Amino acid sequence: MPLNQPPQKRYFTISEVAKMLELKPSTLRFWEKEFVQIQPKTNARGKRAYKQEDIDLLRRIHDLVKVQGLTLEGARKALKSRKGSSSERDKAAVQAAERAKQSSVAPAEDRSAERQEAVGKLKRIRQKLLEARAAVRS
Repeated sequence: MPLNQPPQKRYFTISEVAKMLELKPSTLRFWEKEFVQIQPKTNARGKRAYKQEDIDLLRRIHDLVKVQGLTLEGARKALKSRKGSSSERDKAAVQAAERAKQSSVAPAEDRSAERQEAVGKLKRIRQKLLEARAAVRS
């Protein structure tokens, strides 16, 4: 470890992780019960200590459930099918979260223009999906 850099934390408390992900600690505790992959260390008093790998997994779950709108069962299936290349998705999730924070500071006019653009894109996607469904049915 270079001497000019501060040491990296190995473990984070549940409140630190909740703050990072903008969630309540109760949500993290609930996800621990729902997803077997999340296993933070606990001390004798039951205090949780999350490693960076746990936080990356929680970010992925947050993206699947809160951003993409999957159910918990859908998120479980997605995690099982995507075991391999998770680091790229983690980086993308972090970048998306940073963009969302930056856009929340943008003026209202910019947000409404972005919102209208997004609605237009979604309508075009919906139309393509409806056309594809019709083609499959016939």
